[in-house]
Amino acid sequence: MKQNLLLKTAIASALAAALSACGGGTDKGYDSGYKKNNNELTFETEQIVVEFDEESGLQTIDLLEGAVVDGQPAANLTTRIVTSQLIFEAEDNFETPQAPSNTVANQTISPFVKSEDSRMLYVDTDAFAEALRACDDTDVRGDRDDDNNPIPDGFADYPTQAVYEITYTIDHGYPMTPGEPLPERTLRLTINAIDDPVTDVNIAPLELPAGGTAQLVASTVPTYACNQELTYSSADEDIATVDSTGLVTGVMVGETSVTATSVDNPEASATDSVTVTSAFSIAITNQDTDDLGAPTGHKQVAACTATGIDVQPFELNDNLTGEYGYDWTLTNEVDYVKGMSWDSGVGGFGEVLAVKMPADVGSINTVDVELVSGETGGTPISEVTPKSMDMTVVNNKMCDPGTSAHPAGWFIDFDLDFVQAGYGGNASYSASDDVVAGSAASVRITAGAGEAEWGDAVVPYSWGAQQVWNNQRNWYTANYGQGLNSIGKVYRFGVWAKLEQMPTEPVVLRQAIVAWNYEGIPDGAQGFQGRYSGAGLFSAELEMTTEWQYVEFIDDRTGERDWAIPAIWSMSTPVFTLWETFKLPQGNSILLDEVSVTLVDEIEE
Repeated sequence: MKQNLLLKTAIASALAAALSACGGGTDKGYDSGYKKNNNELTFETEQIVVEFDEESGLQTIDLLEGAVVDGQPAANLTTRIVTSQLIFEAEDNFETPQAPSNTVANQTISPFVKSEDSRMLYVDTDAFAEALRACDDTDVRGDRDDDNNPIPDGFADYPTQAVYEITYTIDHGYPMTPGEPLPERTLRLTINAIDDPVTDVNIAPLELPAGGTAQLVASTVPTYACNQELTYSSADEDIATVDSTGLVTGVMVGETSVTATSVDNPEASATDSVTVTSAFSIAITNQDTDDLGAPTGHKQVAACTATGIDVQPFELNDNLTGEYGYDWTLTNEVDYVKGMSWDSGVGGFGEVLAVKMPADVGSINTVDVELVSGETGGTPISEVTPKSMDMTVVNNKMCDPGTSAHPAGWFIDFDLDFVQAGYGGNASYSASDDVVAGSAASVRITAGAGEAEWGDAVVPYSWGAQQVWNNQRNWYTANYGQGLNSIGKVYRFGVWAKLEQMPTEPVVLRQAIVAWNYEGIPDGAQGFQGRYSGAGLFSAELEMTTEWQYVEFIDDRTGERDWAIPAIWSMSTPVFTLWETFKLPQGNSILLDEVSVTLVDEIEE
C-alpha cells in the first residue's frame, strides 16, 4: 500500500514556509534561501539503500545521498533544497506502527519525520519493537472475508523485517520546462527484527491421578522467543516424575513441585505445584483461568443474578457409571442456592450449583464441594479430595443499568421477565413461571419455521429481539453505540437456558449484538442479519438435557469470554441484542432467565 506517512508533517511544513515567505515584518522582507540553479541534478546510484535494526534508537537518513549538482554533492549546496512528495510503499502488507498522540485526540504519530530543512529523514526504530519479531510466523489477519472478519493474508503478522520503497522529489532551483516533473529519488529502507530473548518463564499448577499422566503447561516470556526450549525437574520423584517434554506422571498420592527452566536463559525459571490424587477425583470445571489456561481457584460472578458452578467427577480409566451425589458448603449466606443434577445418560455425572450472591460488588464467598455417593472404583469416597473455589462479586449492568436520559426510562427487559418492549422476530415469545432463582418470570422462545446455514448444513433457525428504536430508551444503544465513547470497552455475558423438549441433536444458542451503522457495512445491508459483518456474535452449544443450564458466552471470532466494542463502531448508532437458536425444531421452545452483562473495565479499575 502506498501511503504518505509524512502527510501531516508535510502540510505543516508547507504552511510554515508559505507564512514565512509573506515577510518577517522588516523593510528587507524574508530571504527564504531558495535560489535559481542552472546546473541539473543527477544521481550517482539508482537508489539509496539503508538498513537498520529495530530498537536501535533514532536513526538519520540523508535524502540527498548520491545526488550531484555540477560535479559536487548536492548536500554541499548552501542554497535551499526541498525534498517533497514522499510516498511510502510497504512490502508484504506490513502495517506501519503508529503511536498515539499526547496532545491531539484521535491522532497518531508516525515513526518517520523529515528534518526542518527537508534534507534528512528521521526514523524512530524503537517504534517497531512491537511490530517485528524474529521468530513468529503467526498469520491470522491482514485480509478480510466476505463478512468482514479478519483472515490470514499469507504474510506474517509480525514479520522479521519491514521493507519500504520510498519515492520522493528533489527541487534545488533548476528551471524546469512547464509540465516537466521534478527529479525523483528512491530510497529502499529495511528495518530488521532483533532476537527476542527469554526474560521469564510461566508455569501452571497441575493435578493428576496416581498412575495417570498429564502435560505440564509452561511457556517462555515472551512466547515468541526464538529459543522456547525448556528443561523440567521434579522436587520429589516419589510423588511425580516429569520427562524432557514436560509430561508428568503421578506416582503416589501427595503434593510436590515441578520447575521449568529456560535453555536460552537459565536464570529464567518458574516453579508450581503438582498434586497427585487418588485414581478417582472431582473438579470444579468452570473456574476462571490464567494466561496459560490453568484454573485459578477463583471465579468472578455477576451481581444479582444466579451463577452456575459446575463440578464433574474424573476416573483414571474413564469408567464412570451410575449417579453421583455431592455436598456443597458456602462460607457466607447467599440470596439463593440450589443443586441441579443431570441425568447421567444425557448431561454427564456432575452437578451444577446455582448460586445468587448478594449484590455487594467486591464481596467474596468460598464454595466447597465434596463427593458423598457414587461408584468410585477402588478409591474410597473418603479419599476423594474435596474442592473449593473463591467467588468474587462483580458488576452486572442488567441490574444496575444507570438512568435513562428519557423521562419514561429504559424500555429494555433487563431481567428477562418478559416485560417492557415486545420481542420481534420469526419466533413467538411468552412469559414462563419456570425460573432459576426466584425471578418474576423467564422468557419462552418458541421456534418458528425459519432456516439458516450452520456449518455445512441448513438447519432450523429462530431469532428475536426487543427492537427499541428510541435511542434514549435503548440501553444497548446508550452504552454500546456511542462511537468513540464506546469503542474499546470490554464486556462479558452470561445467561441461563432451559430446553423444554428433549433434543435429538445439540441445540445452539447465540447472542448477537448488532450495530445498525458502522464502518464497512455492506452495500444494501438488509435487516439485522445483513449487518453481522460488524456484530458481536456469541454461540454456545447446549447440553442435551431439559434441566436449567448456565451459559457463559464465548466470542465466536476470538474464542475468548471478553468482547471489546470494535473500532468500526466509530459513529453513534442504534444497537440491538438478538437471541437466536439453531437446530431447535419448529414448535419446540427454550427458556431464558437471569442474564448478566459485566463491564470488565470496571473490574480492572
